[in-house]
Amino acid sequence: MRATCLGILGLGAGLLAGITARADELAVYRAAGADASLFDQYDNDGYSLAVSPLPRGEGVELRVRVSAAPLSSRAPFPTGGPRDSSLPQAPERDELARGLARGSAYEAQAVERILEGLASRLRYDPDRTRRQDPASVFASRRAHCVGYSELAVDLLRRAGIAARTVQGVLRAGPGADGYEAGIGGVYHRWIEIYYPDSGFVFSDPSASINGVDARYLPFGRRTLVRPKRLTLTRLESGGSLDYDVWRMPDGVLRVRPNR
Repeated sequence: MRATCLGILGLGAGLLAGITARADELAVYRAAGADASLFDQYDNDGYSLAVSPLPRGEGVELRVRVSAAPLSSRAPFPTGGPRDSSLPQAPERDELARGLARGSAYEAQAVERILEGLASRLRYDPDRTRRQDPASVFASRRAHCVGYSELAVDLLRRAGIAARTVQGVLRAGPGADGYEAGIGGVYHRWIEIYYPDSGFVFSDPSASINGVDARYLPFGRRTLVRPKRLTLTRLESGGSLDYDVWRMPDGVLRVRPNR
């Protein structure tokens, strides 16, 4: 079962006083174990993760706030930047990126069109032996979260849009693919996209565009191996996000509006 749809979190009484008129989504977690050090203060447009040490070395407290405000980007498209010279030659992927973004007046429009086009072409496949590099995913049209994110970044960069992948935890139910009870969710991969007038903005190519909810907990630094010494407990949560829902062949995309 996929664990990639934005949901409305349960309301925690301890956070009621902090919910704004726009119903920002809030959550508090406790992370323990040596790998809790992977978390650090993390801020981008619409998302903030504050990390505070707990007494007696018991771990860290993680406070997440996700703004209910729309994205406010009017960055033009094409971006005017040079083609990323580090990209390997791939004429078919160049053509797809250009075709999906064609006619966009703003970068946010191009992002929506590219990520919608990606989601309409790919099918989720939990097979961890399947290659997840952009060329393999493009050819097979199947991927799990790593492949979705790698191909999304590849296509965005081919369209002249700066983007990068993000590692972290997605809180999810026991039926989710890759579920680990100790973290109450899955180790996950999603992306950040750069807007010149807004900075970096999260998207999850298999679930959302230009925003994620408070179940997403990014690591502050890369890890080359799956963490083994981490436990994560949710203490409180509250609020909800008013995102549009786009139906895709393999699920839905929830889209943060752009002002």
